[in-house]
Amino acid sequence: MSLLDELIESEFVKISRSPDLDNFRGIDGLGEASSIPLDCKDFSASFASLRLKSCTIYLQRTFPRILQVQYATPGAIVGLMMDEAASMTLNGLEARGSAFLLVKGRAKCEIVETQPNLVAFVNVDAIEDRGWPGEADNAQVITTEVAKFDAVRTTLRDALHLASHSSDSLVQAGVIDCVEESILQAIDVAMAAASQASEARRLSLSHYLSLVRKFDEFVAVKAGKTLYSAEVARQLGVSVRTLHNAVVAIRGMSMHRYMRLRRLWSVRQQFLRGEPPQSIKAVALMNGFWHMGEFTALYRELFGEAPQQTLASRKQAGGSI
Repeated sequence: MSLLDELIESEFVKISRSPDLDNFRGIDGLGEASSIPLDCKDFSASFASLRLKSCTIYLQRTFPRILQVQYATPGAIVGLMMDEAASMTLNGLEARGSAFLLVKGRAKCEIVETQPNLVAFVNVDAIEDRGWPGEADNAQVITTEVAKFDAVRTTLRDALHLASHSSDSLVQAGVIDCVEESILQAIDVAMAAASQASEARRLSLSHYLSLVRKFDEFVAVKAGKTLYSAEVARQLGVSVRTLHNAVVAIRGMSMHRYMRLRRLWSVRQQFLRGEPPQSIKAVALMNGFWHMGEFTALYRELFGEAPQQTLASRKQAGGSI
């Protein structure tokens, strides 16, 4: 049983569980985000939140996806993986082990999760004089000593358990302040021992990151039109190889697979929104799928159901999701 499954709602802990992909609800308190699923079978996603005096703790069970998120905070957001098997790529940098995501202010991040992860975020209202590394309006992967990283994990677990199962303790004078101070002190110690992930590697990825964002904007503008890799690359002023390498570095997959994934997600969203045309073949063709057998197989592999089932479930729900 994971930590999130052990928590129960209380006066201080709020829990949100998403029954399926189409009703997935992310964490509003961290910024604006959109997800493209990589695997929808056995979907399970949820999060818990705990508001203290001047910071909020979030614990989230994610799903395999490409996540584009604009983090926004008046202070800083500290993200960390809560189990040893967790793994993700942030702006092309692999984050695993004793690594924090540190966001100060506002920052856009491109994240790839090839597996479900259990992650925690601490959104701190103000960080003046704390001496944490990093620049304003920037996101970084920060590594630290394993023991100090584990101390942050343990403190967060203990705080969530206390607020969930012994919430009456937090009502007592000064307890919330003490819990919060323990969390911030643990992060202070971890940050003091931290070093930034390879600066040279980060800088080498900055061009690829910018290129992939331009690529996404171009594809969004051309939605519903057949796109050819050579033409897209020419419009972006790079070679096909450079564009392919950028997508592999940032998205963790080939440009062909990424474009196909986006088109499949577009098809499903169009089905669920009830936008015309509503015949399966018409929607598939509009999104560049001309081989219906291949389209159906790809759709079923990703979403765990046939296109006909998606349309049927929407009609049974009265046209809403």
